[in-house]
Amino acid sequence: MKLYEFEGKALLREMGIPTPDGSVAGNLKEATLAAETLGYPVVVKGQVLQGGRGKAGAIRIAQNKEALIRSANEIRDMQIGTEKIDRLLIEKQMTIAQEIYLGISFDPQTAMPLLLVSTHGGVDIESVAKRRPHELIKKQLDPLEIPTLQHMSAMALQIGLTGKTLEQVSEILLKLISCYFTHEAITAEINPLIIDPRGKAWAADAKFEIDDSALFRLKAIEHFTRKQEIADPLEAEARAAGVSYVRLNNKGNIGLIAGGAGVGMATMDTVYFYGGIPANFLDLGGIATPEKTAAALKIVLKTPGVQGIFINAFGGINNCREMAEGIVKVIEELHPAQIITVKMRGHSQDEGWSLLEAKDIPIVKYGTTDEGILLLLDQMKKRE
Repeated sequence: MKLYEFEGKALLREMGIPTPDGSVAGNLKEATLAAETLGYPVVVKGQVLQGGRGKAGAIRIAQNKEALIRSANEIRDMQIGTEKIDRLLIEKQMTIAQEIYLGISFDPQTAMPLLLVSTHGGVDIESVAKRRPHELIKKQLDPLEIPTLQHMSAMALQIGLTGKTLEQVSEILLKLISCYFTHEAITAEINPLIIDPRGKAWAADAKFEIDDSALFRLKAIEHFTRKQEIADPLEAEARAAGVSYVRLNNKGNIGLIAGGAGVGMATMDTVYFYGGIPANFLDLGGIATPEKTAAALKIVLKTPGVQGIFINAFGGINNCREMAEGIVKVIEELHPAQIITVKMRGHSQDEGWSLLEAKDIPIVKYGTTDEGILLLLDQMKKRE
């Protein structure tokens, strides 16, 4: 779950990290009142979940009421990517003497969080890593061995900080790490952390992404609910059915249903290897009832371009007979033109196989995923 800037800053403030005074506005009246309360000049920031809003013009400085009204109206008319801006963060403008980047992200190579620090705040950190890697200090974080203030001070020294700034940044780094682990984040960034002319540090921006699997147990973010607009109606249908579905390629010709995310990813690779193009990813998850399996198959059948469907299921938590019942139900109801091939083995496999065989559905009983994909492609080729 990605957080809006104002939500991320709320988490930072809970950890004792200073943020500029500000208020969220849902309309022009609220924005005007917030600016008058703070006092001009103010910064008007469109709230979106993706990056690039600064380059898109969704962050502006308003010196007076007229400029605020103009900026607020123009920003609220914007759409960045697929997101339409409907909320603004109005903040007191800060005077900046120095900008610093602080961030924690998950490193897939080590499967550990990685802390990043640089004096090049407020810019694309990827460009710093590419062009000036020596100016980006990194430290791997062990969840079982939280670093000390001394460790953070050493990192601050490496980027050339001294005195009061070094002390503040070191303390904020520790608090950011605590915030990251407390809220089970995937990403936590302050970019930039600004130092004002008096030498005080402020988190001028906040970027957070929380692990979806942890949302149910995090009280601090339970009120961060939002209406989620899903551009693809099939994704909305999949969510309602309780399955994970992602459309992959407009040129895809193979629809996929898998009994597990790992199996699904491996199946996609196999389809590519033998010359097919996956049109979607769909994970049935656990407890694949006949109704849930039927809903999943209907979604894949609706996916544009799908000529054949490969179902790769294992009867462990799921039941082969119940999954087969869902498949048969759809075939009897819709009589789909697409070729359907099933690789199914495990709990109640014999009963499941019998149901599928009665509908003349090709089955791979004891073979491999490779054999199943090749069988499907061969059936599709014969139909051409």
